[in-house]
Amino acid sequence: MEHRQFDTFDALRFFACLKVFLLHIPIVAFPVFSFLKAEGGIGVIMFFALSGFLISYILLSEKESTGKVNLKRFYLKRSMRICPLFYAMLLFAFCTPFILNMLHLPSSSEGYEPNWLMSVLFLENYKSMVENCDANVAPLAVMWSLCIEMHFYLVWGLTVKFAKMKHIPIIFALIIVIANVARIVLFAHDLNTCELLSNLDYFIYGAIPAYCLVKYGDKMENFVNRIPVLTKWLSIIVAIALVVIAPLLSDTVKVLIMPTLWGVSFGWTITLFTPRESRFKISQGNILSRLGRYTYGFYLFHLIWIMLLVKVFDMFGLSLDNIGWATLMLVLAFSTTMATSWASYNLFEKRFIRFASRKSKV
Repeated sequence: MEHRQFDTFDALRFFACLKVFLLHIPIVAFPVFSFLKAEGGIGVIMFFALSGFLISYILLSEKESTGKVNLKRFYLKRSMRICPLFYAMLLFAFCTPFILNMLHLPSSSEGYEPNWLMSVLFLENYKSMVENCDANVAPLAVMWSLCIEMHFYLVWGLTVKFAKMKHIPIIFALIIVIANVARIVLFAHDLNTCELLSNLDYFIYGAIPAYCLVKYGDKMENFVNRIPVLTKWLSIIVAIALVVIAPLLSDTVKVLIMPTLWGVSFGWTITLFTPRESRFKISQGNILSRLGRYTYGFYLFHLIWIMLLVKVFDMFGLSLDNIGWATLMLVLAFSTTMATSWASYNLFEKRFIRFASRKSKV
């Protein structure tokens, strides 16, 4: 069951990653574009919900069928998926000042100086939280979410291993309460919500349909398949609307109320695409699904290319206030990022994925 493919999930990853990508594009030539690209962090919430579903499905399926969880195999696979490119990008980040000096490009003076120990130990999110800003080199500024992912793997793997299946729903409810309390406390103290507790419920909103699928299988799939297509489309429209209206909301609403609405909406969206036999899906052969396979690299590479292109445009006096130059910037940033992500996956990441698969069978 661990190797089951879920149609549409890769496409959803692509949309989530695109939202983050657009956030970091410093284009102000299109007012509508500026509005739509705002609040790109919501894309990270969608990532967390998808991760919560897939990781929970793997762990809970094994728990339900065998009565136990092989954490060694689980952690090996997760580490081989995340760590190689993560550490490669850390090396690149710490070499960035030397690279920029060789290219005669200016370094950024904004943000904190990286601490290699915090970065290596997947604690970049807490460093960012303490400093209340991002690191001054790419792609450290986006690595906070990967740190939270790794923390979730550690905590959730141990939780599923030692908890009884009948207690999992209680744990879900407890985590949702804890996450909301954490956000209230952090907001009251004007602290950044880039640590595990205040983000943990996003994973759980994805884990809930995974638990239902494992426990109830065909019954759940039949239930979802009986939902009218119009209702499903309305659900998707509502999810999109909740994302689009985000820039119009106050900080209080965005931090204390909307996370629950986004989490529930994304969890329900994931649920709609879980049945095996369904026409309501985006197939694995679709271009969006194909692009979605490379989102890990895309997420790490996009900020590097954007910042580099901004420096190059500035060097040649090309203003991003101009619609033509702004469009060129957008096209170049997307195409270079996607090309690098494709190469990274096929020439680098895939080797470690295969290694983990071989080792897990031994």
